[in-house]
Amino acid sequence: MERKLTTIFASDVVGFSKMMGEDEVNTLKILNERRAVIDQIIDDNGGIIFGSAGDSVIAEFSSPIKASEAAIAIQSKMRTMNQDQPKPDQMTFRVGINIGDVMVSDNNLFGDAVNIAARLEAEAKPSGICVSQTLFDMINRKIMASFEDAGELELKNIDVPVKAFHVLENKGTPRFTQDSETIETVVKEAEPGSLAVMFFKNLSNDEEQEYFCEGFSEDLLSMLSRYNKLVVISSHASFAYREKSKTYKEIGKELGVRYVIHGSVRKLGPRMRINANLVSTDNEKSIWSNNFDLKVDEVFDVQDKIAEEIVATIVGRVEADSLNSIKTKRPENMDSYDLVLQGLEYAKKGNVIKDNTKRAVELFEKAIETEPSYARAHAWRACSLSNLADWEEDPDPKMFESAMESAKKALELDTSEPEVHRIMGAIKLWFERDHDMAKYHFEKARELCPSDVFIISRYAIMLIYFCEFEKALAELDRAKRLDPFSHDLLFAPEAICQYWMGDYEKSLQTFKKVKVKKNYLFYIALSHKKNGDDELAAEKLKEAHAMTGMNNDAFIGSQPFNNKENLSELKSVLDSI
Repeated sequence: MERKLTTIFASDVVGFSKMMGEDEVNTLKILNERRAVIDQIIDDNGGIIFGSAGDSVIAEFSSPIKASEAAIAIQSKMRTMNQDQPKPDQMTFRVGINIGDVMVSDNNLFGDAVNIAARLEAEAKPSGICVSQTLFDMINRKIMASFEDAGELELKNIDVPVKAFHVLENKGTPRFTQDSETIETVVKEAEPGSLAVMFFKNLSNDEEQEYFCEGFSEDLLSMLSRYNKLVVISSHASFAYREKSKTYKEIGKELGVRYVIHGSVRKLGPRMRINANLVSTDNEKSIWSNNFDLKVDEVFDVQDKIAEEIVATIVGRVEADSLNSIKTKRPENMDSYDLVLQGLEYAKKGNVIKDNTKRAVELFEKAIETEPSYARAHAWRACSLSNLADWEEDPDPKMFESAMESAKKALELDTSEPEVHRIMGAIKLWFERDHDMAKYHFEKARELCPSDVFIISRYAIMLIYFCEFEKALAELDRAKRLDPFSHDLLFAPEAICQYWMGDYEKSLQTFKKVKVKKNYLFYIALSHKKNGDDELAAEKLKEAHAMTGMNNDAFIGSQPFNNKENLSELKSVLDSI
């Protein structure tokens, strides 16, 4: 009998028997309408239905990501279809997803993998999705979604407990989501100072030291990215090659860089050995390399040395000397630095599980206790507290106040920390509507770290609200250059720019690349209206109301334009749909 590894999707209707008991004819009519939508979404995502009885649907997908995205799309569509329907005509679904080995017989699938998916469906919340640990591990940070730990579930007729997670709408920042395998830009000719910093391999016996290697790599990249004569590819793009077996020439061609920096870290107690290599992607020859044997508390000196030597090799010795003027303040206590690196590891996964964000806050607070004058710890505490608030249905105002205090403290301690200025810019724009100070802080962050894609994207969004759309697009184009694996971070503001510049069709095409539509559904509705498609505009506006819980006025109130004419335009068009 044939066997294969596949992803199993299972769904059924909540309270179907009760609905049938009350009105069979109407229930079947509603089910058929919903099934037409569900079947189409499954097909659009490459799924194949192999089981269907009554209200249930069982399908297989070759891709766990596609299965998960199909489930999210289905639940979103079902919520929209329930909107404005009388209670008896509302139909709610549960979905369970698992991946595993199955047996194939007569175009049907059998085995525990199928049974687990069906049992997970029963554990899902109404309008919810429940997935196995196995599936979670494969989609974690690869789809725009968050998760709630469901614990070890005792499933009927399954011998061992199954670790599971509930899928939630995206929480916190999507900054670190690895959601794309497709390169969005093609570089015709790499700039003379273009380079990518690869993930420094962990050669320590302790796998938990992975966070230190990533932190070291990130810090080196960040330091180099502050030097405006270099074009430094984002870590989101360069670290994507961590598990890929590609040559440096191939990496250079795909990322459009002339140089690659790679290396390794071996940490043994209070000492470590760092190896660093600068390689030309043209011929894959090493043009600079060095080994450093050092104490842990000398790591900053080594970062400085590597950066200076790289700049001197690529640009010149004179320019290397100017690096001293753009260094941020370093902590005196290495324990504090180590705690921040651990906190960043959790912060990167903060939009996945709430406990990650909570743990990040705890580690940053511990770093502050260890060294109260460490600005970076204060800055990231502010950022993580803001993300934690996004997990709360009704966040405590004191959480925002505390985040604000941390941001102010970080700025007081170190005005050269770009993350601090980005956070302050966001606070001034979104919460205080202080446009002048928002612009100052965003521009300062952009100046201090010209190669940080997240900072550039936030700066571009600020420019949108200042109605500087062409300048915003130029910034987004630069961001795509630095991160060819572009995602929602860049596509959404690009589409908004295109809307305000009157290119509604192009705006709609760009929005198709955005995985999490949510608030952007208002702009999609606006674009359809401007494009002359009233029916689609009304459908998308209805979906926007259902997904966000906001009416037109609430959405308009959330847009911090410095020009009231833009707000009037939004209201006029939305109210006309």
